[in-house]
Amino acid sequence: MQISSYSNSVTMKSAIGNIQQQLADLQRQLTTGYKANSFSQLGTSTSLVLALNNQVDQSNSYLSTINATQLRIQTSSNVMSSLNTIASSLQTGGLSGAFNLTSNAGTQTSLQETAGSYLSQITSMLNENVADRQLFGGKNTQTPPVVSPSLMLNGDTTHAGLTTLIAQRNQADLGATGTGRLTVSSPASGSVAVTEDAGIFGFKLSNVSSSLTGATVTPPSGSPASLNVAFGATLPANGDSISMDLKLPDGTTTTIKLTATSTSPAGAGQFTIGADAATTAANFQAALGTSIQTEAKTTLTAASAVQASNEFFSNPPLRVAGTPLTSATGLQNGTPNDTVIWYQGDTSQPAGNNFVSTIGSGQQVSYGARADQTAISTLVKTAALLSAVQYSSSDPNAAASYAALTQRTSTALTYTNTQSLQDIATDLGLKSANLTAATSNLKTQVSTSQSLLANNINSDDTTVATQLSALMTQLQASYQVTATLSKLSLATYLPA
Repeated sequence: MQISSYSNSVTMKSAIGNIQQQLADLQRQLTTGYKANSFSQLGTSTSLVLALNNQVDQSNSYLSTINATQLRIQTSSNVMSSLNTIASSLQTGGLSGAFNLTSNAGTQTSLQETAGSYLSQITSMLNENVADRQLFGGKNTQTPPVVSPSLMLNGDTTHAGLTTLIAQRNQADLGATGTGRLTVSSPASGSVAVTEDAGIFGFKLSNVSSSLTGATVTPPSGSPASLNVAFGATLPANGDSISMDLKLPDGTTTTIKLTATSTSPAGAGQFTIGADAATTAANFQAALGTSIQTEAKTTLTAASAVQASNEFFSNPPLRVAGTPLTSATGLQNGTPNDTVIWYQGDTSQPAGNNFVSTIGSGQQVSYGARADQTAISTLVKTAALLSAVQYSSSDPNAAASYAALTQRTSTALTYTNTQSLQDIATDLGLKSANLTAATSNLKTQVSTSQSLLANNINSDDTTVATQLSALMTQLQASYQVTATLSKLSLATYLPA
């Protein structure tokens, strides 16, 4: 008869089963490296682990956004750097004022041809697409923001380009007589009057200063404005002079100065003192008319081209209203039906910093540059203007007109008291630095969170191995006890 205790047997089997379960779990931990199969098995650590996982996912999402934003900003910054180099080249080239028409084309200088090449480069860079996204069109990220140089300059069969608007404005500013819409007349013997046309075109009388002996000079007044010079019985002395300040279409001013001389014929910028007031006035009127025509073909022509480009690159574009152009008095809006719209991007908000990225909890960065931003559009406009204007080697006024134009384009590219390309590049650089700092902080957060996660979900191989060894020893002992108990019987305890 075998002696056994039902209670001891059940207890021992239960203990062995428990040890076996622990062994299986430890072996799983050793194989998988994780303390549990599911979050629910982590006990009190479950909520912490879930929170840490969410934090890591959110941080990685921010990092992904930063990486994409950083790529756009760095690409934009590189473009700004290239544009700034082009602006410096055109600005420096314009300062030389060297007027040498190229032998192959014969209508433009090497600077103008370079400007044409630059315009193609500028357009290409402003139409830069990164990861299927236009960078310089504001929130309109799918449409190239700048039209082709050819369309911009020449238009097409139904749309006027910059070249057409410059030519039309030139006619309106010079007028039918080529005197810049000024009329020089003699209202009375010994008197000369200068009167401007009504409207916005041509020269506008600003001021007059005189040292002409015996002459009565009446400054500009009325609308349209007019000034008068009346010679008296006492005639001007040799070397006396009169200066007239004229406002130009682009907002600048030019001065026509005439000096009295006893020499006949008088030289440029001079008038001959006659025998009496009437003769002197006639000489003065002829010299003034010649000087006005020369100024119209040089400075006024350059200023007119500049203003036409200002109007073409405005939003909406502006162009001369009515016909004939030589007697026009005002402007009208160009429309998408009749005028090239050079910028095709978004205009719903002020240009610049039109993109917003969330780079952290409660942290956003506004960034980006837009092609119609003042600093950028000034460069596009300048390159296009230089590319559009043409000259003739047979025109005696061409060199002076070219010098007046390049002086203006160089001034525009100095970006005095206005946002410059370098300003935009600097702003982008600061945004990039902020993103770099945010990236560093997020990576530190991720590393810390992952370390805490590892402490809560990863098993320690050394600890698991030690526990396995201890349980194996315990299990072996339990098996030995069970085996010993199974061999016991009543005969074991009976005397032999």
